[in-house]
Amino acid sequence: MKTVQRLLRPSDFQRLYTQGEAVRNRLVVLHYLGNGQQICRVGYSVSKRLGNAVVRNRVKRRLREAVRSLAEGFEPGYDLIISARVGCRSAEYREIVEAVVNVVARAGIWRGTFTEEAGGGS
Repeated sequence: MKTVQRLLRPSDFQRLYTQGEAVRNRLVVLHYLGNGQQICRVGYSVSKRLGNAVVRNRVKRRLREAVRSLAEGFEPGYDLIISARVGCRSAEYREIVEAVVNVVARAGIWRGTFTEEAGGGS
């Protein structure tokens, strides 16, 4: 079974926004809350402030790929929402990966070690 699954239901997003805690940096905001399961569920939020649909979808793809490449290092048992900030639209992929690692580590959910191989390329 996958250790990371998608968080899709609006009620789950609302629960995280109201009951969860948040960690921020220049590129992303992480909302997190324990879920009592052996998996980590991740949802993504990209505002229209970032740009048109093409830009927003590119940012979402990069966030999903960053989480996919780092999933082995996430502590299971949490629901996460990763929200992109405006700086994300012009950031390099490597910077997005480092930003995700930064907020997850500051939240205490990171158990892995970050290497360039884990972050992928381009």
